[in-house]
Amino acid sequence: MSVTTYDEYYMREALALAKQGWGRTGVNPLVGAVLVNRGRIVGRGFHRQIGEAHAETIALCDAGRRARGATLFVNLEPCCVCGRTPPCVDAITRSGIKDISVAMTDPNPLVNGQGIETLRQRQVNVRVGLLADEAALLNQAYAKYITQKLPYIIIKIAATRDGVITPQPGLGRYITGETARRWTHALRGRVDAVLVGIRTLLADDPLLTDRLVGRHDPARIVIDPHLKIPANAQFLNPGRRRIIVTSRRSNPQKIDNLVAAGAEIVTFDGDYFPLKKVIRTLAEMEIGSLLIEGGAVVFAQAFSEDEYDELYLFESAVTYGSGIRLTDEIERIKAMPNREVLTLGEDTAYHVYRNH
Repeated sequence: MSVTTYDEYYMREALALAKQGWGRTGVNPLVGAVLVNRGRIVGRGFHRQIGEAHAETIALCDAGRRARGATLFVNLEPCCVCGRTPPCVDAITRSGIKDISVAMTDPNPLVNGQGIETLRQRQVNVRVGLLADEAALLNQAYAKYITQKLPYIIIKIAATRDGVITPQPGLGRYITGETARRWTHALRGRVDAVLVGIRTLLADDPLLTDRLVGRHDPARIVIDPHLKIPANAQFLNPGRRRIIVTSRRSNPQKIDNLVAAGAEIVTFDGDYFPLKKVIRTLAEMEIGSLLIEGGAVVFAQAFSEDEYDELYLFESAVTYGSGIRLTDEIERIKAMPNREVLTLGEDTAYHVYRNH
């Protein structure tokens, strides 16, 4: 099979479909599938959420009898193992498809080329590598979790021009403008969970939703060593998972009340919890991607210990003069050679991939 402009178009359509699952697939990958027969798209599908049908199966159902003799474009290698759903290679074989274009192999050690080999043994022509870099970027969170059993971590911090990240009371709740806040909400919509420290929760009583975008509300996590969370905190609003990380010495009655309200409690010894330990525990709870939104203590810990994969610094044009500052860390981010600089309304965003 030779690559044509049309092939790239169909694979980009598969990638676009895959993104519709952002935030909902959990520790599963983002996958989109397109079926093309005689130059026309006859079936589309994407993996909607963990536990539901895979993209290939949905596309085959969408195409029906038109799938026979069609070409399948999919951004990730079809699975060959039985997990929450049956193997996709079996459905593909039964459909009568003879040509498949796969953007990238599945990094899952249980698959990792075996799905492709199975299809080839069944006389299906498989081409691998079309738009592979874009496919890898899309599923970098999945790749980290499935190979390292650790969540993909994005840090987000907002600061004024003079380095203030938490203003004094009365100076306003938001440091950045609406464009930057929408960007933050879009980030929330991409991840499994968002994490804050108790100081941020007490100061702002945040909802931690993606209400400005409306795509997906993540699970909420707070590090609260002394269990100071108020019973009426918006953090505890139902709808998504609520995870509270606290000390084993915390008030047992309050723990029982929070559990009765639907919260999940994670306990550690002492009053200081190493972030690495917290992150590994969250991975065991099937949190595959995590947005750390602060405040100062959590951010400084994650940043200084390199516990992140991506980082966003949103810098506003305003100055506050007083408040909690992280001047040294902010200046270090702005000087990083691999940073990308974006203009978001009246604010500036610095975006960094730690390992790029």
